[in-house]
Amino acid sequence: MTKEFDALQRRFVHDTFGDIQCDTCARLRKGNECDAFPGGIPLEIVCGLHDHKKPYPGDGGLGYEPK
Repeated sequence: MTKEFDALQRRFVHDTFGDIQCDTCARLRKGNECDAFPGGIPLEIVCGLHDHKKPYPGDGGLGYEPK
């Protein structure tokens, strides 16, 4: 995915679902990547359907960590 697409996706999700938990996480990298999901954060987490303070399959034990 391109950086532009990532930015549009995050804006859409924020405008649709509100605050994004990932934006306040110390593990967030760039775009839609974080330490737990270097290939892209699952939509369920980004959309707030799953609270990443709880384990999520494939996160390697790296949950939400406040900045």
